[in-house]
Amino acid sequence: MNRKYIAYFNRYDYALKYLNRTKVTVLTMLLMSSQVNANVFGQRVSLTTKTASLKEVFAKISKQSGYHFLYLEEDLRGSGNKLSLKLENVPLKQALDKVLVENGLTYVIRDNRIIVEKINHSVLTAKNEGVKIQKRVIKGTVSDDKGNKLSGVTVKVIHGAATATNENGEFEIQVKEGDQLQFDLIGYGQFITTIDNRSIYQVTLSEKVGDLQEVVVVGYGTQRKVNLTGAVATISPKQLENRPISSLSAGLQGLVPGMTITQGSGQPGKDNGTIRVRGVGTLNNSNPMVLVDGIESSMENVDPNDVESISVLKDAASASIYGSKAANGVILVTTKRGKEGKTTINYSNFFGKQNATNMAERLNSWEYAELYNEGLRLDGKKERFTAEDIKAFKDGTDPYKYPNTNWHDLLLKGSGFQHQHNLNISGGAEKVRYMGSVGYQGQDGIIKLTSKKQFNVRTNLDMTPIKNLDIGLSMYLSNRKLQEPTNPYVGGMGQYFRLANQMAPWIPYKDANGNYGTISDGNPIAWMEQGATTDEVQRRFNAIGSVQYKFIDGLSLKAQGSYRPSTDDSHEFRKDIWYNPSKYQGPNKLFEKTTISTMYTGDITLNFDRTFSNHHIGALAGYHAEQYDYKYGEMYRQNFPNNDLTDIDAGDTNGQTNKGDTKHLNMLSYFGRVNYDYKGIYLFEANVRRDASSRFSEGYRWGTFPSFSAGWRLSEESFMEFAKSTFSNIKLRGSWGRLGNQSALEYYPSIPVIGLGKDYAYPFNNVIYPGATLKKANKRSITWEKTRTWDLGLDVGIGNNLTLTLDYYDRLTTDILMDVLAPATYGLSGYVDNVGRMTNKGFEAIATYRKRLGAVDFSATANFSYNKNRILDLGGDSYLLDGSWKIKQVGAPINSFYGYQTAGLFQSTEDIQNWAQYKMASNKVLPGDLRYVDRNGDKNITADDRTILGSTDPKYTFGLNLSAAYHGFDIQAFFQGASGVYGYVESSGIGEFSGDTGSPLRFWLDRWTPDNPTSTIPRIQNNNGISSPNRIVSDYWVQNAKYVRLKNLQVGYTFPDTWANRIGASKVKLFYSGQNLLTITKFLKGYDPEMPAGSGSYYPQVKVNTVGMNITF
Repeated sequence: MNRKYIAYFNRYDYALKYLNRTKVTVLTMLLMSSQVNANVFGQRVSLTTKTASLKEVFAKISKQSGYHFLYLEEDLRGSGNKLSLKLENVPLKQALDKVLVENGLTYVIRDNRIIVEKINHSVLTAKNEGVKIQKRVIKGTVSDDKGNKLSGVTVKVIHGAATATNENGEFEIQVKEGDQLQFDLIGYGQFITTIDNRSIYQVTLSEKVGDLQEVVVVGYGTQRKVNLTGAVATISPKQLENRPISSLSAGLQGLVPGMTITQGSGQPGKDNGTIRVRGVGTLNNSNPMVLVDGIESSMENVDPNDVESISVLKDAASASIYGSKAANGVILVTTKRGKEGKTTINYSNFFGKQNATNMAERLNSWEYAELYNEGLRLDGKKERFTAEDIKAFKDGTDPYKYPNTNWHDLLLKGSGFQHQHNLNISGGAEKVRYMGSVGYQGQDGIIKLTSKKQFNVRTNLDMTPIKNLDIGLSMYLSNRKLQEPTNPYVGGMGQYFRLANQMAPWIPYKDANGNYGTISDGNPIAWMEQGATTDEVQRRFNAIGSVQYKFIDGLSLKAQGSYRPSTDDSHEFRKDIWYNPSKYQGPNKLFEKTTISTMYTGDITLNFDRTFSNHHIGALAGYHAEQYDYKYGEMYRQNFPNNDLTDIDAGDTNGQTNKGDTKHLNMLSYFGRVNYDYKGIYLFEANVRRDASSRFSEGYRWGTFPSFSAGWRLSEESFMEFAKSTFSNIKLRGSWGRLGNQSALEYYPSIPVIGLGKDYAYPFNNVIYPGATLKKANKRSITWEKTRTWDLGLDVGIGNNLTLTLDYYDRLTTDILMDVLAPATYGLSGYVDNVGRMTNKGFEAIATYRKRLGAVDFSATANFSYNKNRILDLGGDSYLLDGSWKIKQVGAPINSFYGYQTAGLFQSTEDIQNWAQYKMASNKVLPGDLRYVDRNGDKNITADDRTILGSTDPKYTFGLNLSAAYHGFDIQAFFQGASGVYGYVESSGIGEFSGDTGSPLRFWLDRWTPDNPTSTIPRIQNNNGISSPNRIVSDYWVQNAKYVRLKNLQVGYTFPDTWANRIGASKVKLFYSGQNLLTITKFLKGYDPEMPAGSGSYYPQVKVNTVGMNITF
């Protein structure tokens, strides 16, 4: 017989007690009834039906009470097929007795589940007549396909007893041989097995794709996934598990369609990703809003091991509840909390080694000498190196006079050792639940003296001291210490790579007397070996308290407050250096900086959620207030007596400087939301938020940000009955909304800026006095940037194996804040005004497939997104140059490269004479030089021939996650990539042939020569600086940076329970995990395609190989 088992319940509920049908008596039924929580008797329902089935009545009760029914289809047959009821506001127990007991059914309530069974009179009769039924108790555990123990799994003998697994996935149940045992858990596929002579059973459940009952965190609450009408993407902690990521933002790369994350550095503590949701939405700050447990925060403040879920709100319908801070998307991070049950302890760690993902190969000393001579000859100059010199470089017999120095190898001498540890304890009872975690991360960089040491603590405490009252307390504390070596210039670690890119390989690292070899800017290895460091300490604290009271069923009031102070202290001491007797760099100097900021927030929300017959209504009204205080101070002194005295008061007061400022920001908000659905088929939601900000002047402070969305579940329509065997879900969604942005502004943009001090001095009676002057004008009427977004979406589920989500969006940003030039007669440079416009349009898709193939559980998730960005208005200007190689131009994407198009290389003098004349470079043009396109046809190559060459922002992004599990072994491979994206490396990164200041790449070995005319690489030039026609920004150097990267590879083994139990554990897993292991790209060889465009002066990304362990007690 085909039996269908229906269950809706929370996977973390308490294990059910034995429910053995063979022992059902009147006394047992009374005992069952006594287990009903006191809260059940407070629940009241209303039922009015004429010819309703039991299933229809169950659905009505579920919507009103929040309890879910668990039953067997065959138990309902012949019971209450046509119920006529009229119950008005009666207690839930009375309604259940009326509906169930009077129809030959019994029930038990435990937590949020109502277990329904038919009273088995034949069993009672058999027992009374002395029929002996042979039964025994079996034990077992239930795990997922990765070996993780599953709690809350309903384990039921078909036509018999039922129980549930505990927190360690364990169960016991009474059975007889031949019984069929059924296992169910929301989000997982059902499993049925036949009882044989075994006493212990090991069961594996596979995740079910796209579980519609999944609860998704949204703004100021949660919703079931099936009822969502906005564009919301979710990330589970399993997607971050065991990955050797040093920051949460880096771990999200490639997981969400429409969310682009670029990681341009691998430096410890400075490797956070730059996040863009659905493109760059403004000319200003395009960062999404990040909230951790409902409080605005940073991903730096979250240990990935503490994450319970992440929701990305991508459209206006889902994000508008956050109003003026949500224009660039919202990321909601929810941390783990305690659950009722025995205490669970989990410890995890990993240990690993980092290496650079890509490092460019450079010419050795004799190769450089030969090519340098070639460049001199082509320019009509005398060669610098003789044949004997070049032979001496090759021989290496005199490494001091004829060295072959690899400056990048000398620079990358850090250990790259990385380790992380996390201890998590959780549990609780009905009135108190708790979760506490302690984490430590130690990371030594691939360059000496670069490191991060971070310690963090998180506690979440939930209390229910009395009925209907919930109290929550959360605390987070972290201490992060960052270190990097100092240098004589401004620019941090980038200066080390800048100088390493310029140091010729024939310059010795040190001579025979221990003196450093140098060029004019010094020696980067000398800087590092002096041991001077910038030491930064970042302290973060966050405390959240909340109180929620439930007045009646469906109506509650919540108040929440937070306190978030942070402090950053930086101590940067730059030593003076004697490189050699004739080269000194100094004086020594000290910079000390302190930043203190504090944020206070308060929220009050009133929430209503009830079901009336087929109508479900939800409503939210709220109030939000926040205050942000900022204080900065900086001190500087130089000429310290020596490099060991590094306290500020040891420096010379002559030339000392100090500066600082304080700022304050306040916001006030009112917001509301209404949800409605009819039978779960027709869905509607409306949000509105009204914000006021102290950034704006009176009369312009308030902004209103509404949104509307609707959904239609076609799969639930009666006319789709024929397709239900194929489609588990079909939902159409649509939304429209308007959001705001104020983050582009200074704290007081509507107030004129006054300059004070000696820089604005005035003479009076031949004496100079400090003065004041107006530095910058203001426009009092400036207001919010505004973003209008509409979205169309389709959610499809095919069976229990495949889900597909598609979205198309159109996003228009207006009133973008820009600097506007003032007329010369105005006397000031200009002011800020709302004049810009920009658009983003795109498409997103994500598909997930899961299947059990024999003993192998397989899953695949693929996502893809396309975004087209265009600037529509720049305040009347057609373009604005952004440095020497970027442009903002109407009709083009933001962050566009601007330069010349090329048409190969000149092959002869005649070829040059027949081409347009070069007017933009001072060097002589020769065969082998790049040939630029005369776009305007005036027979001259000038700045007017430049055009858009591509953008640093990708048009296409994609990700693919493949995983499989087999008898405790699991493997996962995650690929991520981008296309329609470009990168640029300027002359110093490619390598100039300028004598001592040059370290060219090896690809120059295949340059154009008369003997190698088919080469696409330009000829050698003695000076390849900006005056060279071959080094001007062009599509030759702005290259396609599309790539595919093996972002993460994991291989793990979970030991059998019997082995784990020997050490008192419930789970033990060992794993290998690698990050950034393989990159496929056509970008300039040796450079990472995610690198920041420019000179190549950046700390390289790292690939990481780690081994680790997870153990649970």
